Amino acid sequence: MMQDIVSLVDHLVPGLLQGPRPSVACVCTTRPKYLVFDGDSTRPACVVEFGDELRLTRTDQILSRLQSRMPRGSVPVSLCCTEFQDGRYVHIQEGLGGVPWFRLTDHLETPAAWEAFLGRAVAVMHRLHEATRAMPAWTGTVDVAAELERQAATCRRSGPALNDQVFRRVAEWSQALRDRVGSIPVCWQHGDFSLNNLLVSADSVAIIDFEEFGGTQVPLHDAFGLALSVPLSQDGRCPLSIRECIAECVEQARADEGIETAHLPSLLMHHLLWRINQCQGIERRSRLRETVLGWARELADAPEAFFAGHAATAPH
Repeated sequence: MMQDIVSLVDHLVPGLLQGPRPSVACVCTTRPKYLVFDGDSTRPACVVEFGDELRLTRTDQILSRLQSRMPRGSVPVSLCCTEFQDGRYVHIQEGLGGVPWFRLTDHLETPAAWEAFLGRAVAVMHRLHEATRAMPAWTGTVDVAAELERQAATCRRSGPALNDQVFRRVAEWSQALRDRVGSIPVCWQHGDFSLNNLLVSADSVAIIDFEEFGGTQVPLHDAFGLALSVPLSQDGRCPLSIRECIAECVEQARADEGIETAHLPSLLMHHLLWRINQCQGIERRSRLRETVLGWARELADAPEAFFAGHAATAPH
């Protein structure tokens, strides 16, 4: 199978592989991806994935539209997307160098180092959103209150995992959003903007995995995803608290998207409920779901655990 991957790349992207003995590594996450190395063990020449036509052609289109609007190396170049056999498709994208999430603590030890890194990650997130706003098909308006209520209703239907305090908070915060925000102009969010989907080098931060791109347009979804991915992925090795991570990741996005500080808890609640619903029924995400459920309950009880200056007074 591995040699077949090399032959397929040679056929579909002639000239990409130059070395005498390319090698292939399979990464099994949600779906298997094949990393093809060609003499440089630190950076794959390309990444190969097989799947259905709709999913892979969508990824191809997203990357193709972004690559002319993003700095070189910040998103992969889509090299080929075509039918493979029996209706299955193959997608080949450029390989990118950089340190993955599980090696970050090899290079980041102090709070200042983590803050500087998160600043770089926020900068590339900002560039992604700027590029997205330049595409009319990826913009629109959203009723943030209605979206928060919709995610809460989906959670309620799935079972009793959330307590009444969460739903009281949703009612309170939805009304505040309706009174002060209403429908606002927005752009598609990456959907899973997290350390797991960033590759970090000395001079760049690259974004990968656009499977959930456009799954939500609610503001700050990506910023909260980045912030929460630090405690989720680093097992306590990052010296920053969850509140510090949120402060580092959210402030610029909040200013860019015109969100009042008072509405940060409601938008974080939307993010958490959205993720809970995304995890529902998926066994491999059960631990993540339990963690996020705990955060949703904690946010409802004590917003100040996530944001400075937000009181924990329960709604009446």
